Amino acid sequence: MIKPSLKTLLLSSFLLTGFCSLAQTDSVKVKKVDALVIGEKPEALVSEEENTEIVDIDSSEAVYPGSIRVVDTRDNVVFNIIPASDEVIEERIRGLENQMPMPWNDHVKKYVDYFLYKRPNFVKQMLERKEFYFPVFEKYLVKYNIPDEMKYLALLESGLNPNAVSRAKAVGLWQFMSYTGKEYGLRINDYVDERRHIDKSTEASFKYLTWLYNRFEDWELALASYNTGPGRIRRAIRKSGKSDYWSLHRYIHPDTRAYVPQWEALNYLMNYSAEHGIFPDYTKTVYPVESENLLLDGPLNLVTFAELNYLDYETLKFLNPHLITHELPAYARDVEIRVPTVNYAYFEENKECVLDSACILSTPATNVLALEDDKGYYHFEHKSVKHYYRVRSGDYLGKIAERYGTSVSKLKSWNGLRSNTIRQGQRLVYYTRESVKVYDAYHKDDEEKTVVAKAETKATESKEENRTNVKVEPPKETKTVAVEQPFHYEKKTVTRYHFVKNGENLTTIARKHGVTVKDMLSWNDLRSANKIMRGQRLKYQTTISEKVYDKVSSEDNGDTFIVYTVQKGDTLWTLSQKHGVSISEIKRLNGLSNNSIKVGQKIKLKS
Repeated sequence: MIKPSLKTLLLSSFLLTGFCSLAQTDSVKVKKVDALVIGEKPEALVSEEENTEIVDIDSSEAVYPGSIRVVDTRDNVVFNIIPASDEVIEERIRGLENQMPMPWNDHVKKYVDYFLYKRPNFVKQMLERKEFYFPVFEKYLVKYNIPDEMKYLALLESGLNPNAVSRAKAVGLWQFMSYTGKEYGLRINDYVDERRHIDKSTEASFKYLTWLYNRFEDWELALASYNTGPGRIRRAIRKSGKSDYWSLHRYIHPDTRAYVPQWEALNYLMNYSAEHGIFPDYTKTVYPVESENLLLDGPLNLVTFAELNYLDYETLKFLNPHLITHELPAYARDVEIRVPTVNYAYFEENKECVLDSACILSTPATNVLALEDDKGYYHFEHKSVKHYYRVRSGDYLGKIAERYGTSVSKLKSWNGLRSNTIRQGQRLVYYTRESVKVYDAYHKDDEEKTVVAKAETKATESKEENRTNVKVEPPKETKTVAVEQPFHYEKKTVTRYHFVKNGENLTTIARKHGVTVKDMLSWNDLRSANKIMRGQRLKYQTTISEKVYDKVSSEDNGDTFIVYTVQKGDTLWTLSQKHGVSISEIKRLNGLSNNSIKVGQKIKLKS
């Protein structure tokens, strides 16, 4: 046996005494900090009365030498936290500095202590999720030349949860309000919310951060503005006469003062969690999935779509958090759906059959054929509806904007105003988002007209035979029943004209006819949107539904058929529902070996 030297024994005794002393001191002196609700606005801070359970244990019972036992205040999970001195943490943080300064002060220390001793389970969860989301963030950080450390902003905004919703109704990883999301090109409707889309919301967020940086030329001020808005930061700069964030700190709105220190604390803990005894559970860690993007139209049952592609529906939901319903309605167009590469290969080989089978919707309210009235089948779409307001005495743009739930900048844009000056009696245009009933091209009354005289005569004869108490009279001259030839609707692009009226501009004209200013310039060979005159004739294009009659043919056995031309979006399922014929019967009549049909193809259907 090799005996330890006296020097070794003395060193071991010194280290053990030091660790025990450190554990005992830190377990007593750990500072309490204000609680923070991740994913919500800072006004939701928890009061300091919330107790943190810090339990003293002997160093012999500690998982790590010198660690202290801490219970997460929200999730009630036990951790053994390894403390570190302020000097050590300060040195580590300085080593993390990249493009953005990261000072060590009481504000930052407060939130490092908070996450270590009150919310260590949050740190652990972020370590488990970041492997999936950070590669996406880093791709767009490079694209927009934004400091890499900005990726930790999403931890503070949403806790890396694309389905997070704040009390103010901000949504997604980057907590976009509805109007801001639309301003940055995110689609929001009754079946898709791209504020939850991982890639699109990330790119929109970094575009917004870039705009803020260009305005302040300081990343810390851009970071604070992301939370509180650029207006408040501007007011703080004017009030203090300073433009450095930490010099402005006490002038910034109280709800935002914690924001930058929290971001710096999370930046530190994502890089030094192991040094404090916090590790991810690798069985819960989410890693990137190799995938492909599809652009699909409705109707589409996503549950059936997943099953047919041998894909777990929960996996499909996880990869596509922007799909907020389990079905896409018939009017849905160009919806992006992300599927794993292994399932994508199968889908490409069996695309026609999969889409044809998955177009059957289980929820009647979302099926375009399920809603009908006297005029026919319809669905609801969210559209911007134009309204007018007549300015009254005492009105100003801010008051009008608040009344109708919009902004002053939008009112000025809609009405071509260069200043905030308005006059009594002036007519202002504003738009609201409303649910509008939209009728489809196919109507039930059209289907009822698609009847042959032979079938009607036969039904009449059978009805007369069942009546036993009818007085028999001599046969009268029979009348020929005129039946309208079967038809369908086809979409057609036509050219129309608009004559410019007083007060109109190209933007209002384009919005009125549902086109873009760029299209109006192109169709009318205009170089500038400002060079139009009252009475000028402007050309624009629109899409209409045109009635097209089908060909009718007869077989020798007496059956009558119609010849239908396949339209875009048609499948064997939709044809079977429209014409009351089974899919197998359509395939038999037309000699089809599979469910694939093409636009323009002639299909024979039994009446």
